[in-house]
Amino acid sequence: MSDNDYKALIKALGGEMLQNKPDAKAVLNTLIKDTIHFRDKLKEETGQTLTVEDTRRALDALETHLKGESFPRDLTAEQKALAQIFIDRIVLFKLQ
Repeated sequence: MSDNDYKALIKALGGEMLQNKPDAKAVLNTLIKDTIHFRDKLKEETGQTLTVEDTRRALDALETHLKGESFPRDLTAEQKALAQIFIDRIVLFKLQ
């Protein structure tokens, strides 16, 4: 998946959950960069490809976290790692 495809995916999925947040654009840009970095690192270190579904599941886990619900238990290690990156960024931006 290209960088532009990841940008479009995260903007589409993440924009809805971060709407009405003052730093939403900055957060989305950071999540995009983090996803692309994670994708590249995963490919380099393990040869695995981060899929659209992996990214969607990680974003769903972030949304679940933001709602105060239990973290999904059926995520792959890669999905969990990406979701944790997203959660850490949200905490950093103090958007909860």
